[in-house]
Order: sequence, then C-alpha cells, then structure tokens
Amino acid sequence: MDYKVYQPTYSLLDYIARNLAIGKTIIGAYSKIKNRRIERSVFGASVEITDRCNAGCSYCYVYDQSWDQNKRIRGYLELDPAKHREIEDGVFETLNQLKKQGIVHVTLVGGEPLLFPKAIYRAGKMFPVVYVVSNGSVKFPVDYPRSVVISVSIDGPPEYHNHARDPLGFFSKQSYRNLTGMSAYIVRNINNSQRGAYVHITLNRKSISLFPQAIDWFVKDIDKLRGVVVSGAATQTIEDPFTLTPDDRQVIKRMIEDAQAKYGKKLFPFNQPSVNNFLFDSEHIIKNHRECTVSRRVDSYDFSGRVVGKCVLRDTTNCETCVCNLTGLMRSVSRLDPPTLSGLYSTCFG
Repeated sequence: MDYKVYQPTYSLLDYIARNLAIGKTIIGAYSKIKNRRIERSVFGASVEITDRCNAGCSYCYVYDQSWDQNKRIRGYLELDPAKHREIEDGVFETLNQLKKQGIVHVTLVGGEPLLFPKAIYRAGKMFPVVYVVSNGSVKFPVDYPRSVVISVSIDGPPEYHNHARDPLGFFSKQSYRNLTGMSAYIVRNINNSQRGAYVHITLNRKSISLFPQAIDWFVKDIDKLRGVVVSGAATQTIEDPFTLTPDDRQVIKRMIEDAQAKYGKKLFPFNQPSVNNFLFDSEHIIKNHRECTVSRRVDSYDFSGRVVGKCVLRDTTNCETCVCNLTGLMRSVSRLDPPTLSGLYSTCFG
C-alpha cells in the first residue's frame, strides 16, 4: 500500500485561489521563455534573506570557514540596530525589484530563512509560489501565506544528520520521542507545524548507503511529511571524495525506485522517472552552466542583493559533479512529462 503523505486542509475557496495562483505562475514563466531565440530567460529567483544560521554544516558554501555556529547565529545582528534595519530593508527592496521584473517564483534561502520570518510573510504576499529551504531547527511561522511551501534539508538518519549539521552540539540536549539532538528538534518542529514540510535529502558518495534507512526514518517519525526530494551533492572537483561517480548515480536511482515500490511514487514528487533519468544517467550530465536549465531560468542573490554567480551554489561548483534535483525537474517539465507536472503541481499547495 502506498504511504499516505500529509496534506494540509484546504477550503474550496482556498483551493480555487491556489489554482489561480499556480496558473499565474505557469503563464508568467511561459511568457518569459516563449522566445526561444533568447538563450537566458529568467522567471525565478533564489534569494538569501539572512546571513544568520544556527547550524554548523562543515560543507556549507555560504560562510567563511572561520565562522562557527556562535558567529553564524549572530550574523548581521552584530551590527548596530540602524544598520540591521537597513540590511533588512535591502532584502525587501530585492523582493520588490524581482516583483517588478515579472519574477513569478522565488526560493528563500540563507543562512537560515526561518530566522527572518518577516521576509517570508512579505514574499508570500508578493509571489504566487514561494519555496523556503530550511534546516528545520527553527520553529515554523504561524499563519504564513498559502503560497509558501517549506522544505527541510536533512542529510541522512538521525545520528548522521546530528554529526553533519551540529558539530558543536547546540542541540545535544534536545529530545523528542526516541530521538535526540538536532534531529529531534527538526521532527518536533515539523510535527507541531500547521502545514508540515517536505524533506530534501542530498546524498554524497559517503552517505549513499544510508538512504534506505533515512527514508524509513522520515516515514516513521515525521507525522506531517509532505514528501521527499532527492538530490546528489555538488562539489568543486571530480576528484573530491564526496563526488558521485556515474555508478553512484545509478545506485541512487535504483534506491529511489526501491523506495517508490515500498512507499509509492507520491512520496517523491520531484523524483519521478523522467526526472531521475535526467539526474542520474550519464548521457544527461551537465558540462557547464549554459547547459543548466536552472542557471538559465533562475537568478541567485545573496542577502545584500548581489548576484552570487551562475547559481545558488556559486561559481566554484563544478557543473559536471552537480546532481541538483531542480536541474532534472526543469528539464523534465520542459518535456511536459505528466507525472513530473503532477508532482510539481502538488508541491505548490503551501
């Protein structure tokens, strides 16, 4: 029997309103890319809305390596109040400019975006579809707009995740059910939230074998699990020990198929077969950012409103190592693949 993913309650009016908003997103995106003679037509944006973060991920591409969790949690709060307000106003201005440019979809990242809820509320009222990428260890906002969909990044089973994301033990005293540490706090936050969350797991060469265990954990303990998104890590060089080989990619593809056979394809809205072919088959490996649909359709900004590079992962990332789910998703959407379109549609209901 298929696993029944959590679905927030929608009134008829809310349901109609969301469908109208999704239609607006589709029309807006199409209007941007209909002229195929234009190589780069942007309809989406990724925006870092804060430099604050309460996690200590050793692989993070945003922070200087000298910034530990103590430094990150302060972020620009170390500035005087006037300068702090100025930077927050700058984030709002970035959102305003994107609205004026006809952007119809934004992804809010950080730092940890849930540490700046005012920006989430603001974006949710401005754009028809807003994804928030969170580490999940901050309480979710209350009564946020229906346009907002929250995705929580989890690296693997509980202890693996605690070690990867909380090396200083900020969350070591947290407990929930049979869980401890950061993993406990994340699951409690999702389960106590109003509308649940998706989980995004990014696998590297050293964590592949833990994937089945992680999926079983998500299904068992996350009561308000909206679905799971699977990506592979992007690195700076082919030689990096975390870089996925072509064989590794095929292993992940087969493991997703096994998990779909066990729990149903609805658990993996962004990993339908067509998407997985683009993500994991060698003939579809992206050689450079000009081949990347995400780079061509989405601009990425830091919290100061500056473009960060070819994509949110910065220019230092080697495109040939990248197994970002969105690259496969957008290529599959461009082929009008029905299961992919259905999965994407379902994730637009915040």
